Amino acid sequence: MTEHIITIEGESATIGTAEELVIALDVLQGNHDRAVLEQLRAHLPVLVDGPRRLQNLLRVLTPEDQLFLIEALGPALVSAVGQATALRDILAMLAEEQVEEQLLAALGTDGLQRLIETPEQLAEVLAWVYGHCDECVLDSLGAEFLRNLLETGYELSLPLSALETAGQWRLIELLGWEHVLGALQDERDLGYLMRALPAELSRRVLEHLPGDRLRQIVRDERDVRAIAPYLEAAELDCLRARLEAADAQ
Repeated sequence: MTEHIITIEGESATIGTAEELVIALDVLQGNHDRAVLEQLRAHLPVLVDGPRRLQNLLRVLTPEDQLFLIEALGPALVSAVGQATALRDILAMLAEEQVEEQLLAALGTDGLQRLIETPEQLAEVLAWVYGHCDECVLDSLGAEFLRNLLETGYELSLPLSALETAGQWRLIELLGWEHVLGALQDERDLGYLMRALPAELSRRVLEHLPGDRLRQIVRDERDVRAIAPYLEAAELDCLRARLEAADAQ
């Protein structure tokens, strides 16, 4: 273990691990955190080498110093985060949108695509971001990655359920209506998707579905009854009206 010397107000100490760094910062109670981090900057990527150590260190820092740490880790940040569940936990812990935004920007497209491997992981990450950071995640991941990740109505419903309306619109825009409608394989796919959306967006989904395609998904009254528990009254009324229009064609 390599030990690094820090000096604060004429007093010196050695830091060899992230755990020792956390203890030192805790003892200093925020009075000299930046001075400590600046002295250790070149060594932080080695010291902070896993999600537990990164989380523990972020927990004792002010938002301003959290920003400094994220910048100092540089390309090592992705390895320090390690996995999507750790990213979720870090985002849940952070209290400032600016810090989340910098964290996501520092991870970048390559980092986020390495960390997020399933629709469930994407939904968990999106559930813990503030403001427009949800759209930052979606834009960083990119349309092609999202289309490959979200292939069914159920899978698509997971991140949609974690998003506010503006983020839902953005995700649909990135995927494109062709992909969204193509993800609907049966009535339950449609039910999951509509349950994740507000009535206005659910109506838009139904409006984009050609009548014959809608009838392939919702074949009869039994399918309507199966999907009904997923829907609000206005959504169910809209579905029935679209089915009646399809049958009249």
